[in-house]
Amino acid sequence: MMREGRKMGKGRWRVRAAALVGVGLTFWAALVLMPPELALFDEQHVLGQVTSYGPLEVARNLMRDSHPPLYYWLVQGWWALSGLDRAWGYRVFSVLLGLPALALAFRLGWRVGGERGGLAAVVLMALHPFYLFQLMLIRMYGLVIALGAWLTEAWLGLLGRPSGRRWGIWVAAQGLLLFTHYYGAWLVLAQWVVLLVRRPPGWRRGLLLSGAVFGLFGLWLAQAYEGSMANTVRHLTMIPVRPRPWEVVGHFWANGVVGPLADGEGARGLGVAIGVLVGAVGLARRGRPLGPGWMAMGWSVLVPVGVGALLALRWPFFAARYFAMVFVPLVVILAVLGTRRSGLLLPALLGAQLLGWAGFPLLQGRPLGPTGALFPSTMRFLGGIQDPVLVQAPWHRDVFGTAGFRHYDWPIPEERERVVQGASAFWFVGVSLYRGEWEGWLEAMRATHDVDLHIALDHPIPEYRADVFHLVRKAWPGRWRDRRAVWANGLRLEGVGEMESQVAPGGTIPLVLRLGTEGREEGRWTLFVHLVDGAGNLWTNRDEEPDPPTDRWRPGEVRTVWRYLYVPPDLPPGRYRVVVGWYATGSPGYPRVPLREEAGEVVAVGEVEVVPRAAPWRVGTRLVDGVMAAPPQVVVGEREGGVGVVVRFQWRSAEPVALGGWGVVFRDRGGREVAFRR
Repeated sequence: MMREGRKMGKGRWRVRAAALVGVGLTFWAALVLMPPELALFDEQHVLGQVTSYGPLEVARNLMRDSHPPLYYWLVQGWWALSGLDRAWGYRVFSVLLGLPALALAFRLGWRVGGERGGLAAVVLMALHPFYLFQLMLIRMYGLVIALGAWLTEAWLGLLGRPSGRRWGIWVAAQGLLLFTHYYGAWLVLAQWVVLLVRRPPGWRRGLLLSGAVFGLFGLWLAQAYEGSMANTVRHLTMIPVRPRPWEVVGHFWANGVVGPLADGEGARGLGVAIGVLVGAVGLARRGRPLGPGWMAMGWSVLVPVGVGALLALRWPFFAARYFAMVFVPLVVILAVLGTRRSGLLLPALLGAQLLGWAGFPLLQGRPLGPTGALFPSTMRFLGGIQDPVLVQAPWHRDVFGTAGFRHYDWPIPEERERVVQGASAFWFVGVSLYRGEWEGWLEAMRATHDVDLHIALDHPIPEYRADVFHLVRKAWPGRWRDRRAVWANGLRLEGVGEMESQVAPGGTIPLVLRLGTEGREEGRWTLFVHLVDGAGNLWTNRDEEPDPPTDRWRPGEVRTVWRYLYVPPDLPPGRYRVVVGWYATGSPGYPRVPLREEAGEVVAVGEVEVVPRAAPWRVGTRLVDGVMAAPPQVVVGEREGGVGVVVRFQWRSAEPVALGGWGVVFRDRGGREVAFRR
């Protein structure tokens, strides 16, 4: 018996040591995978609050925001104590706040599934993309995961062996969770329902202590509810999708199985398959019985998720991270089912999680914003700073707003019409995942506008992937030139609209053609427009079928075709020719159709001079002693009523300094100061 006891003791210590190793490996993995700079604008918002305002000002600001203040105050304290005013320094703090969730997952798993259940929960947590992603972000969700696990562990203790100490711990965890995330209230509600039904010893004292916490939280809500609700609804209403309650549950489940960085459709499909497997395992009566408390833990998951899903009927609240407080109980339930009921479930869960790891390397390479600096730098490079930008999603809108673009919200009809009717050219940024929301509108726009550029921007998070279009209003030429040609397939050129003689890099060459056919076309043909230099070298092109396609053209009809050609921003200045021709749609090698009465295959329809690109503004910085600043970022563009200038710079001072000490001065080439309206 003594030897058997020693063996059991050694086995328990091995399990605990393995769990401790899992915590260390998770900490190391988070440090390795975390982006070196800010990855989301939400992170910039957090740091902007904690580094710009005092604790009371932060609380006042958050009364008009979407979150309670506890996490922001903790970050402020970390900044004051550590002095690590860098993105990675704040990330380390968020990791430290969320790591206790692993130890709590082990305790919960041990409570309902024995040592193997606890160890399996640690393994699933340590490898889970959702947990690692929330852990490394400068946001409150890693802390919410840990607090939700702590609250649930203390609650199960009250259901088993209540004590004054456990009541105090549970009430304290309530307060911390409520002042970290509002959805924590649903987990507290679910647990109180069970306590009031079972009435364990000390429940009246627990209710009294909780009343003090609820009173403080109620005072906060009385001041913050109206502003927080209005701000959250205003921003989330911009998201071009309103899922139904079961879709909210499915979204959370997919994140809980695969993680937030996997492809949306793939994650949903895999989530359904894993869900079927979990259901079959849960209903099976084979295997070892589950420990006490697992049904109560399931209740603590179902109620918050169910209430949150029902809220989507009234408000646009549906993100999977809102339910972070029940993530550990969910993982523990899956781990215990995998160790006690089916050996197939754990490998299936681990395989699904590993698929979610694919996005982490991409996330590391992304600087600030959902597309990092990619969106604004790409758009400026393409020369579109003069044109307004219609943006479908708020996370993309924030990128363009920070970069100084004239941006408008596509979901708001008034703003959309203002751009479409008032601008001769504009950009549209649509979320690739929500293509169905904007494709019909874009297709309708082609009746009055020509799309001369389309680029797709990738991102590891599916919701951040975007399609960017540049639309130019179709304009009738002031004069037509009588340029005629006939190709061997019977397609005819009847005339060419007068073209602009000059264009700047990043601009558009408006080409309007009159085309027709001599006979009924049996096949479909693609019209190509090429910009070539004097030596015949191709610099840019646009190959696209006419609308309608040529097999629907009738003999004798003359059709007007707009083909606006985008000029690359790096195109060297000089004179270029615009040539057009045809090839069979889908033909291998794109063999061109020869001309019938002229030599060659292309017709020159005009010449254009590309002028040199305007020199960028020169930027300088003058600093006083004790102040350090990164080189400023300056964006200059046309605005309503004049020229708009946005200056962004990061600075740090060794001593307190007033913001009024900063100023922006404009000087002309002669050094004279230029007045401006701020």
